[in-house]
Amino acid sequence: MLMAGAPAEAAPISVDTTGSRVTGFLQKVQQAYKNASYLSVNLLYRYANKNQPDKNVETMSGELAMDRNRVRLVMDEVESITTEKYTIQVIKADKLIYLSTPKPAQSTDPISMVDTILSHMEGVRTELVRNNGLARLNIYFPSGMQYRSIAMTINESTGYFEKVRYELNTEGLLTEDQIARTGKPGDYQPEGIIEVLFSNYRQGQFTDSIFDEGIYFTRRGKGDYQPTEQYKDYQVYLASSNL
Repeated sequence: MLMAGAPAEAAPISVDTTGSRVTGFLQKVQQAYKNASYLSVNLLYRYANKNQPDKNVETMSGELAMDRNRVRLVMDEVESITTEKYTIQVIKADKLIYLSTPKPAQSTDPISMVDTILSHMEGVRTELVRNNGLARLNIYFPSGMQYRSIAMTINESTGYFEKVRYELNTEGLLTEDQIARTGKPGDYQPEGIIEVLFSNYRQGQFTDSIFDEGIYFTRRGKGDYQPTEQYKDYQVYLASSNL
């Protein structure tokens, strides 16, 4: 506790571009989530144009629940569940249940994806900034790439994400009529900012039942899946041929 009247000393800001420190940052996050059991966190997704960073064009909120390799993500009207057997995506607006086999960890683990980027993409620069118990990994991409930069902030005491920020070029991600051009209106500018905020981490607030595929469908045989009574108006679409 600070003594009354004593000035608080600002914690020193540490900046590091050493590759081994960056790898250590990634491994710490990876291990924290890998070891997490029955972990829940609230998410806030927002998109803004780079020239108006304080004006959100899109906002979505949701909740992520994970227990080691099992994950359930609910964002507005879309629910995604990954278990040892299936990846299930429920889209309420379209009354669709997409069903596939779980993707390899390499393709779904954002830490592994970043590690791959750093290992195989030339011209990428990194910077690790530490300040007041937070560590932020900044990744800068060469010009002409889809992403301009990614900033990943974690709480050093837990290893969990607090914020991920992307600066990107919107061309290729949006349809041409969505992007504003000279003389043509549109909600999206050629350069945008995506932020994902993580808050209210907690453990033990759910049970194994949230990962039960029996909530959504029943399997009658190879390639034959039928929605349950709760989802009787939905169509099951098989996105993998080996189901």
